Amino acid sequence: MWHRLLRFIVVVALTLLAIATALALVALRSLAPREGEWSHTVRLSLAGRPIEHEIGVATLLRLASHPLAATLLDGRTLRTSHGQWLLAALPEGGLRAQCAPCQASLPALGPQPLGVDRATLTLAADGADRYHGTLTLGDSPRVVALHWRAGFERDGSLAVDARMPHTSIADAVHVLGRDMPERGHVVVRGAVTLTASARLPDGAWKVLPAIEGFEVDGLGTERLADLQRPAACRVGADAGVPTLTGWLPRAVIAAEDQRFFDHPGYDLSAMLDAWQRNQHPGSALAGGSTITQQLAKLTVTGGERSAARKLRELLYAVEMERTLGKARILQLYLALAPWGDGVCGAERAVRVHLGYQDASTIGPLAAAWLAGLLPAPDALLHEDQAAGRIDQARVRRVLDGMRPMRADRRERALDLLPFWTPAAIERLRAADPAPPELAPAGSPSP
Repeated sequence: MWHRLLRFIVVVALTLLAIATALALVALRSLAPREGEWSHTVRLSLAGRPIEHEIGVATLLRLASHPLAATLLDGRTLRTSHGQWLLAALPEGGLRAQCAPCQASLPALGPQPLGVDRATLTLAADGADRYHGTLTLGDSPRVVALHWRAGFERDGSLAVDARMPHTSIADAVHVLGRDMPERGHVVVRGAVTLTASARLPDGAWKVLPAIEGFEVDGLGTERLADLQRPAACRVGADAGVPTLTGWLPRAVIAAEDQRFFDHPGYDLSAMLDAWQRNQHPGSALAGGSTITQQLAKLTVTGGERSAARKLRELLYAVEMERTLGKARILQLYLALAPWGDGVCGAERAVRVHLGYQDASTIGPLAAAWLAGLLPAPDALLHEDQAAGRIDQARVRRVLDGMRPMRADRRERALDLLPFWTPAAIERLRAADPAPPELAPAGSPSP
């Protein structure tokens, strides 16, 4: 009798499992994308076996925003790579998902994810394939809120528009800088608003922020005024920061930050351009950093590719503009900048790569080549060495951007460009005496 009862229970359980599996498969098939529709691959465990299935994003949004689905999902959890989300039905209709803590991967800002204490996303339907909601980051009262609307177009793409109202930059730093060691003591003033748009899945996000009254205190950057250079960045025993004049400072500004004397430590247009370029898969990440931000990286934040590091770099740069001033920032950068093959600082770079003694006396052509290495010093130096010649297009771009320079001086340097080779490249110099632009060690060029 017990044997028959046990057999009956097993048969019923297997039947129910088969029915559940069949229903799950039917449900998955109902979510399958139509031809040409935006789809997403989900990974599930069904009857103890992992499966992958393509689902249509449009169909998924329709179901998720349906009142019946919201009721069925209320109180359930969803595990994702961003964290565990708790789902809840909204009284006014729609669905809320909350994650605490949570993280988001932003490839445009680097491979390290951005962590926040809490993220809350709401979704509600506005009609056929039209939706709205809010993404809120942080805990009240210090939050960053993004209000969004979205709708599917005839081609199957999802058009998204988002808006962040007038928000305290201090609140944004508190929310987005969760892992920032300065979070507890930095003083930030100012406000930011933001609009954004995209056509998904293929379109990149277009972001347009507006910043007003941005000021930073409490980071102690005034101590950098008396910075001592490391041994690798100086010539001789003097660890102080020398004052370099001549063509090299102008060339560095032309190569690295042409709006150096106009921006407040950050160049918003350059940062947005870098953001757009970085959204293309496989492209090398661009930074959009100013000379001030690069000085912050060299002296404080390091070079980790992460959103948190970029935020710290921005805060330090804004304070440096007030505590150090443009002139000192430029001289500090020249004294510390890496120039390839373990060489740092302009004085050492001029000696090692050009064979001259005084960085203030090199001519515009030599200065343009040296400054042109800074975006990627090791790679660009080795590229020129391997080719046995300088990249003339790169040097020409720097020469064209150098200010001030008389037109006849620029033309003279451009005329010499095809015939000039620096000491760092493995080619013997011509036996003829160096032209005045390239005066020997210790001799000022005209």
